[in-house]
Amino acid sequence: MLSTQDTRLAKTLTHYALLISLLVGISLPVGYTLTAYNDLTKSLSFKAKIKANAQADLITTLPDTWMYAENRLQGVLSREPVRLDNEYIQILDSEGEVITSSGEALTGFTVQRSYPLYDIDKVVGNIVVSASLSTLYKNILLAFVLGFVLALLILLVLRLLPIRALQRISDELYTEKERAVTTLHSIADAILLYDINGNLIYLNLPAEKMLGKSLAELQGESIADHLQLTDMHTGFAIDSALQETLDSGTVATCNQRSMLEISGDLKIAVEERSAPIFDQRKKLIGGVLCLRDVTVARKHLERQSWEATHDLLTGLINRREFENRVTKAIDNTIDNGQIYIICYMDLDRFKIINDSCGHSAGDDVLQQLSRIMSSQIRANDTLARLGGDEFGLILECCDETRGKLIAQALLNAIEEFQIVWEKQIYTVGISIGFTAIVNDSFSCKEIIGQADSACYWAKEQGRHQVCQYKESDIELADRRSQTGWVGRINSALKDDRFVLYHQVYRSLTSDDESCLHLEVLLRMVSNEGEIILPGHFLPAAERYNLIREIDRWVINKVLSGFHLLQQIHENKTLIVNINLSGLSINSLDLFEYIKQKIIEYNIDPQCLCFEITETAAVKDMHSAIEFITACKEIGVKFALDDFGTGSSSFGYLKNLPVDYLKIDGSFVKNLENDAVDRAITQTINQIGHIMGKITIAEFAENQSIIEILDEMGVDFAQGYGVCRPIPLFPDNDLEKA
Repeated sequence: MLSTQDTRLAKTLTHYALLISLLVGISLPVGYTLTAYNDLTKSLSFKAKIKANAQADLITTLPDTWMYAENRLQGVLSREPVRLDNEYIQILDSEGEVITSSGEALTGFTVQRSYPLYDIDKVVGNIVVSASLSTLYKNILLAFVLGFVLALLILLVLRLLPIRALQRISDELYTEKERAVTTLHSIADAILLYDINGNLIYLNLPAEKMLGKSLAELQGESIADHLQLTDMHTGFAIDSALQETLDSGTVATCNQRSMLEISGDLKIAVEERSAPIFDQRKKLIGGVLCLRDVTVARKHLERQSWEATHDLLTGLINRREFENRVTKAIDNTIDNGQIYIICYMDLDRFKIINDSCGHSAGDDVLQQLSRIMSSQIRANDTLARLGGDEFGLILECCDETRGKLIAQALLNAIEEFQIVWEKQIYTVGISIGFTAIVNDSFSCKEIIGQADSACYWAKEQGRHQVCQYKESDIELADRRSQTGWVGRINSALKDDRFVLYHQVYRSLTSDDESCLHLEVLLRMVSNEGEIILPGHFLPAAERYNLIREIDRWVINKVLSGFHLLQQIHENKTLIVNINLSGLSINSLDLFEYIKQKIIEYNIDPQCLCFEITETAAVKDMHSAIEFITACKEIGVKFALDDFGTGSSSFGYLKNLPVDYLKIDGSFVKNLENDAVDRAITQTINQIGHIMGKITIAEFAENQSIIEILDEMGVDFAQGYGVCRPIPLFPDNDLEKA
C-alpha cells in the first residue's frame, strides 16, 4: 500500500512514461515516412538525371529527329539504372507531349521526378520518372504498428518497473516503520523525538502515559513546554540532557538526580539519556530522548544505601558507619582542633528480658531505649547501635565535663525505663565508658577500644555507671591491651602461626596402658618466633569474637593429623581432648562442622572428647545441653572443665550429660597444705562418681599430689607432675613451652 506521497510520485512517473511512449510511438513512423519518402524522391531524381544524360548523345547527333528514334530512346531507357516494377518512365518533348515511355502507367498515389533534356544549352524535352506510393504506404503503416508496439513496451517498462520498485521500497519502508513504531511502543521507557529546534516530533505510548498527554496534544511543542525537570536535592529547575545533545551533537546523560514534574505536586524520579540524529550528510537534524521512571529503583537504592549504614531494628547508624564517623572526627581533631567525646555503652540486665519475655519483647525494648537515648543527646551528636545490646555515641564539639553530663543524663533516663510483661516489671541499666579524641589519637580502633575498655571497667565497678578512660588506670590499660591482640590474632590465623601441644593423663585407678588420654593445648607463635601462652591471647579472642575461628582451626588441625597420632602411639587406643569456648558451642553450625570433619578425615568419634568450662556451660545451659547431646549421639565424649568454681556446681552437674569431670586446679594444687581444698576435691570426686562421671584432677604438679589423688580414688591426674606440655606432632620443631 502506497502512501500519499508515494502515490503522487507514481502519477508523475506514469505521466513521464506516457510522454516518452508517445514520442517514441510517433517519431518512429514519422521519421520512417520522411526518410523513406526522401530516399524515394532522391532515387527518382537520380534515375531521371542518369537517363537524361544518357539521351544527350542521341539528341546531339540528331537534333531535329531524335524524338523519332524510338528504338534508340527505348534502349537508353532500358539501361542502368534499371526500372523497377512500380516505376513508370516517360520522355516528353518540349511541349510536354509523350514521345515514348517504359513500363506500365501507374494508378493511385504516385510521386514523380523529372530532369530536362538539353541540346547543347537548349531544353528540348524532359525525362519523367514516376513511382507508386503503395509500397511506401504499407511500410509506413508497418512503421506505425512497430512504433505503437515499441511505445507500449516502453510504457510498460517505464511504468511498471519504477512503480514496482517504488512499491517494494515503500513496503520495506512501511515494514521498517511498523517495526520501529511497534518496538518503540513495546519499550517500557518513554521515547521522545525532537527536531533541531527542540520541538517534539514523536513520542511512544509509555511517553504519553508518563506525561499524561497524547502526541496530537504535544506535537510541535518545545521541550521546555512539556518537560519540567528539577534537581531532587535542591529543587531547582535543570535543563534536559537533550539540550546538551542538540548543542554539542553528542550523547548525553542526566545527573542521576533528575525529577520530572507530572502535574501539580506529583513528581517522579527519572533517568535521561539523549542521542543526536544526523542526516545522510552528517548534519545534525534532531535528537532522541529516553526517559526511564526510576522512582522505585531510586528508592530501593536509597533504602539499600540507608541499610548499609543503619541498623534495621532501631534506625540508628550501624557499627561500620559509626567507625567511619569516628575516623572523620579524628581527622577533624587533627586538622581543626575540634573536640569530640566517644562513648561506648552496654545495656545491663537486657539478657534477662530477652530470655524471660522473648526476642520480640527484647527488640521492642531496644527500639524504645533508642528513642529515649536519642531524646537526651543534641541534634549534631551521633548515636549508633554497634550490635546486640551495645551502643556508641559521638559527642561533637564537646569537652569532658559536658560529656559526663550527657552520659549521666542517659544513665538517669534509662534508669526510669520499665517494661511490664506478664505482670512482672523489668528494668535495665547501662554501663557507659567514654574517652576524648585528642590530637595524638591515631586510629579509630584505638579510640573505640579506649571507650570499650572504660565501659568494661564500668561494668566491673558495679554496672549502671559512667567511667572515663584514663591512661593511668592500670585496669583500663590492661583492658585496652586486649584490643592490641586482635590484630596479632588475625595475623596468626592468616599466617597459620598457631601450634598444638599436648599433655597426657595418668590413670590412677587402672594399670591398663592400652588406652592413652591426651589433652590438646594451644600456643601462638609471634612474628619473632616466640611461643605465646593462651592466657595472653585467649581473653582477647573471646572478647572480640575470634575464638570461634580459633576453635575451628584447632579441630581441623587435630582431626586432619589424627591418623599420624595413631601411628605415633601405635598399639594404643587414643582419646584426644579438645577445648571449646562457650561462644563456639553456641554457634548453630559448629556441630555440623565437627560432623563434616569426622567424615572427611574418617575419624572414630569415640576417640574424641570435647571440653567446655563450667562457666561456659552454665552461661547458656540450654545451648550447652543441646550441643553436648548432639555430639554424644554420634559417639563423641564430653568433659566438664574447671569444675567447682561455680556457686551451684553440683546443681548444674545433674543436668549436663558429660562423661568426664575435671576438678578445677585451684583446689588440686594446694592439696598438700590446705585441708579445705582437699575436702572440696574429695567431695567433687565422690559426687562425680555417684553421678557416673569419670574424674580428672588438673594441676597435679608433683608426685605428692598424685599420691593424694590416688588415695582419694580420682580416676586420672593431669599436670606437670605427670607430663609437661610437648608438641602434638613430630614435625613441630619448636622448643617445649
